[in-house]
Amino acid sequence: MSSAELIDVERRQTLFTGIGHNDVHRLVTALEPFPVDFHRVPWSDRLIAAVTGREFHLIFAAYPPLGMSLEFFVSALRHRTSASREAGLVVLADPRALPIVGRLLGRGVNRVNSRSDSSEAILESARPLLDVARRVRVRAPVELTTAGPGSLVTARCLTEDLSTTGMLVRCPAPAPAGATVDFELAMPGETAPIRGRARVARQTDPAREQVLGVGASFVSFSGRDQDRLHAALETL
Repeated sequence: MSSAELIDVERRQTLFTGIGHNDVHRLVTALEPFPVDFHRVPWSDRLIAAVTGREFHLIFAAYPPLGMSLEFFVSALRHRTSASREAGLVVLADPRALPIVGRLLGRGVNRVNSRSDSSEAILESARPLLDVARRVRVRAPVELTTAGPGSLVTARCLTEDLSTTGMLVRCPAPAPAGATVDFELAMPGETAPIRGRARVARQTDPAREQVLGVGASFVSFSGRDQDRLHAALETL
């Protein structure tokens, strides 16, 4: 597939505020497989101007905050004139503060995690906020091709669900998290496969999800195949 044929997928703008360097580093590492751009703004008046003046898709904030209250920030973030009013908001709280911040769940805060949670647990909590597209349960054949030692390796798999931004695939792990794969997806009703590139975001947890495979985020599509995928999903 020629790189000239590829059309980039819209990247998701993610903001960190009030969070220490070590926590930011581990979350950035966990989120790197997704089509995400990262930003960091101090917990200050600058933060209000940033989120109301520019659209962010996902925000990680620490609790307890220093200075400005979380309630004040949430009120500004969710104001009807805020450019980021639809952003997912994940609060990382000290374990002893979880009951306090938990009272804001559903009142402007989407998720609350303990700072002691693993990166994987925080990512699993935030992932639905990052992938806001409607997910459709559909079994469709998909071929995933990766570069092996001296050759290409193709795995023939089945999707479990699909969205406009990614897919959950049932398949013995074709590639590790972070790897880029070429895919050919045979959607129902389509005469030609939908082609592009995806990045493996995670390995599944078979015990919890009843699926052995991977979750992958779309990186780019061949020609107009992104439009074809959107149209196909609308009919399901």
